[in-house]
Amino acid sequence: MNPAPRTVVSPPRQVVRAVLNEALESKMGGEVVVKSATVSGRIFVVEHKVAWTVLTGPGARSFSTALIDAKLVSREDVEQVMAECRKSGGNFCETLVSWGLVPRDTLRDLLCHHVRGQLDTLFGLTEAQALFVPQPRSYSSQLTFELAELTADTMQPQPALTQSQSPSGPPVLLEGEVMANVKQALEEAMKIEGAFAVCLADANSGMTLGSVGGNATFNVEAAAAGNTEVMRAKLKTMKALGIKDRIEDMLITLGEQYHIIRPLAAREGLFLYIALHRANSNLAMARFRMADVEKTIQL
Repeated sequence: MNPAPRTVVSPPRQVVRAVLNEALESKMGGEVVVKSATVSGRIFVVEHKVAWTVLTGPGARSFSTALIDAKLVSREDVEQVMAECRKSGGNFCETLVSWGLVPRDTLRDLLCHHVRGQLDTLFGLTEAQALFVPQPRSYSSQLTFELAELTADTMQPQPALTQSQSPSGPPVLLEGEVMANVKQALEEAMKIEGAFAVCLADANSGMTLGSVGGNATFNVEAAAAGNTEVMRAKLKTMKALGIKDRIEDMLITLGEQYHIIRPLAAREGLFLYIALHRANSNLAMARFRMADVEKTIQL
């Protein structure tokens, strides 16, 4: 059983850094989940190093957007690489390198600057909550970073972008549309009677693509990350038994709550996760409504 998530109490501007330091010292590794009024983020730690970061909120840019803006790859390249990673469980960056799309050194430099910028944003939050979720995680890439490498002032400057490539310009249309679509679907799921938290997550990486709801005692992103292990275990069991079928949904019944995990039929590896108060929810109706919500998600 994995250790329970832990929080660290520090001055407001130091809380994220303090929790990240704890994660980097952990033998197991895991992820740091950060929440504030405007920005949320996740920092993935593997073998005492930072492997990946995800930031959501005003001005947040994905690494794929950074690659496209730098004209290293096209949008079509990114979509094909992501499709291959979902199919094979491979690493996004390593696939870019193995396909000959981006040289490893160039990719590492850009990734380092991208992660550093996201950490700077998270470290600069004046009022944020941070939670370390210990979790053993395999990571099929050596593109990881010491914290000192991400905070050093001697890092090489990022190649200048032309005005048409400026990060402050309009976001990639595809990603903006996807984010809006996911948000709308999750907000619709929250209208299900009894619902108090919902998210869309990736079972391969444990990352949350979007979330709504939750509270101080129920971190929906941490819960979704933990339930990726449930998804993997069930799929592994089905494979071992030779069951060639798809999972429609999985139900976890607690004394006071229902948790429903619903994999997306259209996108292997992604799943919807919703938590409901058992006392005022209708399980059959909730499952029916979740099936409808799934159909509205376009990725």
